[in-house]
Amino acid sequence: MEEALQVSGTEQTAESVETIDRPDNIPDKFWDSETNSAKVDSMAEAYTALEKKMFTKNEVLRAELADERLASRPEDLSKYTTPELEGVEWSDTDPLLSFWREQSFTMGLDNEQFQSGVSAYIDAVQKNAPNIEAEMAKLGDDAQTRVNAVKSWSEKLSTQTQEQLAKVANSAEGLMAVEELMGMVGKSGGLVDSQASAPVKRTIEELQQLMNSPKYWDPAHRDPKLIEEITQGFARL
Repeated sequence: MEEALQVSGTEQTAESVETIDRPDNIPDKFWDSETNSAKVDSMAEAYTALEKKMFTKNEVLRAELADERLASRPEDLSKYTTPELEGVEWSDTDPLLSFWREQSFTMGLDNEQFQSGVSAYIDAVQKNAPNIEAEMAKLGDDAQTRVNAVKSWSEKLSTQTQEQLAKVANSAEGLMAVEELMGMVGKSGGLVDSQASAPVKRTIEELQQLMNSPKYWDPAHRDPKLIEEITQGFARL
């Protein structure tokens, strides 16, 4: 009787152990059919090895792309040359030009790409710059005389002030604003004489005689007021 119970119990235990099918998302090599479970340690090791391999490949790829990107770059940023543009003079100390050289070198641009960037910037500046001929036309027939007068007056000022006035007087409206300022200073007894608005009319012989003065032709004794008077005199004649 006991033996029959033992046999019957053994058969029931064997029948209670069911075989679990391997999930589709787990490869066969990572499945343990004896325990009906995934080989977690093997999966972790394989993932670590794959991750390391991919990282190495990415580093190599990055290096190759960097070499390709810098292949056409000059060996030194000073090797970038400026394009020849009509009416444009370059200065090696120009901060914007130095900035663009550094950026171009960092980005790996070749010399042609560097010059294209410079040309595009100059084009944009020139499009926004005032039309000199149109501005001079607004000032009337004595435009050049008025420009020379403002220039001569500003030369009595500091270099910094001259630079700021030049930014203002780059249009007809700006120059007229400076002329108004000149008149106000003149009335207050400042840098400009009160008679500047009514210059003395001179003959061509008188003007030629004034030109013989060292105050006109000698840079060491230059008199801006005398130069202005001569310039205006010839303009009126």
